[in-house]
Amino acid sequence: MNSVTDTPTRRRTDKPNAAHATLKSLEAYWQTLRHAQRIPSRNDIEPRQIDDALPHAFILQRVAPGVARMRVAGQGLHDLLKMDARGMPISTLILPEARDDIASLIEDAFTTPAIVSIPLLSPSSLLRQDLTGTMLLLPLRDEKGDTSRILGALVTDDAPGNRPRRFQIKPGAAIRNEPLQPRLASVQGLVHRAKDKGPDAARPALRLVVNNG
Repeated sequence: MNSVTDTPTRRRTDKPNAAHATLKSLEAYWQTLRHAQRIPSRNDIEPRQIDDALPHAFILQRVAPGVARMRVAGQGLHDLLKMDARGMPISTLILPEARDDIASLIEDAFTTPAIVSIPLLSPSSLLRQDLTGTMLLLPLRDEKGDTSRILGALVTDDAPGNRPRRFQIKPGAAIRNEPLQPRLASVQGLVHRAKDKGPDAARPALRLVVNNG
């Protein structure tokens, strides 16, 4: 068994690292709100459309780089923490040694923006078994159009038990970190600015992204 001090392998994948139906249905609903490639708005979310995911769902608000608080949190988050999760930083769910890595991934979801899915492990102890799960992060726009909200969910593979659980990235597991396409408005602005610069001016430069972390 890997110890809690293991360094997780962070490698890119184009497929979700968990096949849990709750997360699939939540992402499918979020995708239906992406009209013209726009990131959905916080106000677009209708709770009755995600009934199955509600116990596991949360809304994050970015309050500083790498810092986000749960403004809405389902009963499943309460069951993991053994306290009301609303208003708590998302780092409350994370073991101290994993907080920097997970904060970086959450920041990617906000600022890239990107769909992020993180495989999690709450390590075993004398009185409890390992608990595995997945955290899914789906960017949302606020009323100003900034990507400062996230629709997320944390689903575990078993019941959490009667003690609080904290998580690390599951060692060796693949993390999904999928940048979204540029917003339609940004592309239109690029084409408009390029009208007097020749036929190739509207083509955005290719950007190579390498994740060696």
